[in-house]
Amino acid sequence: MIDWLRGEVVWDGRALLVPAAVPSGQAICRIPRETVHVLRLYSDALGREINLERRNIVEKLAPFLMTKLARANHGEVVELFPWEVDD
Repeated sequence: MIDWLRGEVVWDGRALLVPAAVPSGQAICRIPRETVHVLRLYSDALGREINLERRNIVEKLAPFLMTKLARANHGEVVELFPWEVDD
């Protein structure tokens, strides 16, 4: 269970949008398709597969997301880039 996750993870066709609790309130983390593809298991995932697996993908990226969100402010949209993920 990801205790900082607030609400539903949404796949918009280009990125996963993850609402998350941060010290000052709530922020959104944007995970583009290119970042999802860095994960070996999802390296060639289609959009519908990413949509079905969106919660699992966020769990695999949780350590990297927590690092980004630790510096996020309320209302901020932070993006997790492919080079920030080491799988």
